[in-house]
Amino acid sequence: HFTGGTLHGRVTVDGRDTRTHKPRELADVVGTVGQDPLAHFVTDTVEDELAYGMESLGLPPEVMRRRVEETLDLLSIAALRDRPLASLSGGQQQRVAIGSVLTPHPRVLVLDEPTSALDPGAAEEVLAVLQRLVHDLGTTVLMAEHRLERVVQYADQVLLLPGNGSTPVLGAPATVMADSPVRPPVVDLGLLAGWSPLPLSVRDARRRATPLRERLAPYVPPVHATAPDGPGSRGRVAERWRQDQR
Repeated sequence: HFTGGTLHGRVTVDGRDTRTHKPRELADVVGTVGQDPLAHFVTDTVEDELAYGMESLGLPPEVMRRRVEETLDLLSIAALRDRPLASLSGGQQQRVAIGSVLTPHPRVLVLDEPTSALDPGAAEEVLAVLQRLVHDLGTTVLMAEHRLERVVQYADQVLLLPGNGSTPVLGAPATVMADSPVRPPVVDLGLLAGWSPLPLSVRDARRRATPLRERLAPYVPPVHATAPDGPGSRGRVAERWRQDQR
């Protein structure tokens, strides 16, 4: 659990002190997934990787077979059962990595930037899987992620770690994002527009933007119209709008 520095305080996981319990002794409670799944795979094929964690825990073969089948169905990767792990796409590898820590049935899943190396389509697939785990299995998902625009809309709570010895902030996503130094562009738009609560997704912003679009309609030329000449034309439109708001 400890990788250097000065250790203060006490952390317990399901009543187990992390100073006296090794990571393998917490595997039945917490499963972890890194941002580079291929670097952490132990076996060569999808099915073997799903079974590996249960083998380490000494689960009976019949239990292992049942859980592998359940996980293949849950994550929609049954067609990949016999595929070499190295032949999978990034999104498929991430789903297999999640499945490999789910088969021991942990109550908490911890992920380190699971979408950082994925394209938008693959990232959406992984996030859909995580939503299914929360809603269908009641799994607690704890995620560290810098691409907030992808994930903050799905969060129930956000923990902000300011650094420099400042106190961490835990709260509702919209509340924490209002004061966060890093936030999605759609949240910045909500702050500029004075919306409350702040939007956390483009869909939220579109719903909230209807009155704003109606207010701006008289000052925005139609798309098919010829734009006024000169680099300052947009500035004049914006200035006219500001004057009308006074």
